[in-house]
Amino acid sequence: MDFQFPAINYLFMVAGITACVLAVISVNQSKSTLGRLWTAVMVSFAIWAFGEMIANMGTTLAWQLGFQRLVYLGVVCAVTSWLLFAIHYAGQERWLSRSVLSLIFVIPVCSLVMTATLDMHSLFYSGADLVERDGYLVLQLEYGVGFWVQIFACSYLYTLTGSLLLITASMHRPRIYRGQSVLISTAALMPFIPNVLYVAGVDLAGGFDPTSIFFVVGALLVTLAMQQYQFLTLTPMARELVFENINIAVITASMDDRISDANPAFIDIVKSDRSSLIGLSLADVFRDSFDGRALSMETDRWQGRLTKKSDGRLFDVSCIPIIGFRKNKLGYLVLMNDVTLVQKALDEINRLAGGDLLRDKWQRSELQLDLPEIDPNERN
Repeated sequence: MDFQFPAINYLFMVAGITACVLAVISVNQSKSTLGRLWTAVMVSFAIWAFGEMIANMGTTLAWQLGFQRLVYLGVVCAVTSWLLFAIHYAGQERWLSRSVLSLIFVIPVCSLVMTATLDMHSLFYSGADLVERDGYLVLQLEYGVGFWVQIFACSYLYTLTGSLLLITASMHRPRIYRGQSVLISTAALMPFIPNVLYVAGVDLAGGFDPTSIFFVVGALLVTLAMQQYQFLTLTPMARELVFENINIAVITASMDDRISDANPAFIDIVKSDRSSLIGLSLADVFRDSFDGRALSMETDRWQGRLTKKSDGRLFDVSCIPIIGFRKNKLGYLVLMNDVTLVQKALDEINRLAGGDLLRDKWQRSELQLDLPEIDPNERN
């Protein structure tokens, strides 16, 4: 049998190698379930891309049709792992009960069974032939009912659902991560349109299906988000659980000292709403609501204590820089811990002690009381 190597095969080869490299990067990035699922997505893309390349090399109908089994192994695994990854990334693992997982896997498993037994039925392809285009033999298919069920109820549904979850989850990140949202949104939508056009019969690549290439390009963008913004390690679910529920006031600020996000604890302190705070100067917000005479800016970081003007509550302020992939500062987190009760207790202890023993010792960790040892055997 003769072989052929159309130009698009170079792209499939590059896409397959890229997917393998991204899989290795993903494994090194995270050992969590999220990281393993993203690795599964990358491995599936690699199988898909290499399957397309090998199938296109053949010059017989049996060869090209036979390697559609490998192609669809990659396709089905890719869209299924994509959906599961998106569900975990969005923090919706509770959806994945046994019954839901069984429902998710029904059509993928049926699709693999149909492609594995292509020569025994016409459910998936009702017809197949080789046609010559630009000097190469291209597989031309007539689709059966099984294909349409797979493409709409699995490939398109899982891809769009997963993409919507990723986009929605990314948009819930602070504004400082807006670049991540753009990358993920672009990556999520990139493969969909080319596949719709290919299935509709539009010739995008000399009759060959370029969908896997667009999927890998999209995966490259997501991996860029992973590296730049710790995509696999800092999920929106972590933000919802910590940022929204922690009782310490937390503000995300950009390098120009403007608020990009604030958690409910801080919003309750300043009696405002998130939309009104976004974009305001942090210094102005502090000046309006607090007495900041004990607060200072040291090496671009807020440090010290604030006193609430309306009720006299005391807050210790500290900063944590947000460092990007290139070791550049993207912004910083400002933490405000309410120490009012602690300070009152320490003041009362100091008053009862009648001296300066505890002066300025407002932090519990700094308290050291020099008490004599007591022998339990001693009795008065």
